[in-house]
Amino acid sequence: MLFRILALCGLLVLGITLNLCLGDVFFTPAQALNALAHPHAQTEAIAGLHDIIWQIRLPRLLIAVLVGVALSVSGFILQALSRNQLADPYLTGVSSGAGLAIAAAMFFQLDFAAIPLAAFLGGLIASTIVALMSRSPSGLSVTRLLLSGVGLSAICGAFITLILTNSPSLAQTQGLFFWLAGGIAGRTWSELGPASCYTAAGLLIALLMSKQLRLLTLGAQSAQALGLDVARAQWILLSAAVLLCGAAVSVSGLVGFVGLIAPHVSRRLFLQDERVQLICTASIGVVMVLFSDLAARTLGQGQELPLGTLLSLIGGPFFLLLVCRQKGENL
Repeated sequence: MLFRILALCGLLVLGITLNLCLGDVFFTPAQALNALAHPHAQTEAIAGLHDIIWQIRLPRLLIAVLVGVALSVSGFILQALSRNQLADPYLTGVSSGAGLAIAAAMFFQLDFAAIPLAAFLGGLIASTIVALMSRSPSGLSVTRLLLSGVGLSAICGAFITLILTNSPSLAQTQGLFFWLAGGIAGRTWSELGPASCYTAAGLLIALLMSKQLRLLTLGAQSAQALGLDVARAQWILLSAAVLLCGAAVSVSGLVGFVGLIAPHVSRRLFLQDERVQLICTASIGVVMVLFSDLAARTLGQGQELPLGTLLSLIGGPFFLLLVCRQKGENL
């Protein structure tokens, strides 16, 4: 167990180092560390390095960390609530609602700075609709949650297609396409602040309610017999999952499968209590996004690859493998 934790920490350090050093301009780890240690460099030799690290690579690195934490922990919560390892944050309708909000914002030519906020609000509204439709006398109905999420995603997808086909500007259509493909290129410090607050709040709720989350994995009836207010716990944890996923979508667009893979790998490698698994799940999610984003900006020949597309190439086969390993009709 100790070796696995040390290996995960090593991957985190390696991912952070490579993301700071590699790019169109290569820096040694010593140069990157020197730039980080001198945030107010004045000499011309250091100033150029300082700007690349502090204004481009560091905010992008921190946003990648945020996206990895938010999506992985959101997936962990949803899989525990549904008792289904195939559950993913986007089943709550966050991605479809955010995509529709972004499409509408671009269609009406809103300021680019308002797009992350529109994405978050759209995802939150969609998730609220799905959650309200999932209510049952005994609490939250997982079956209704999944079916409502699929139905709402289909409706939002239809509206997005209508907006794309009726967009008066080719630039708008291309901008929406790249956002839907997912990615964190060009993100700045101004976009990091609000998303960080939402992520911190969702993560804190998940950590504080880790005991309730463990009881819910036993089933609603068993959890209620042990004294848990099942309906209240389900709503609070679902709200945390929505908050986390909405924060990620607001800065990265539609990036999938992190919330599916990271919790599954964490459960296989780190058989501990929920708090340990939450931390390990978040770390695995960060490693996934860091290395995928590194590949997205270094593998392309003069053009950055969509982060969401790369993760789908990994997550799609992984999802199919999980489906094949499921036994019986209950997924």
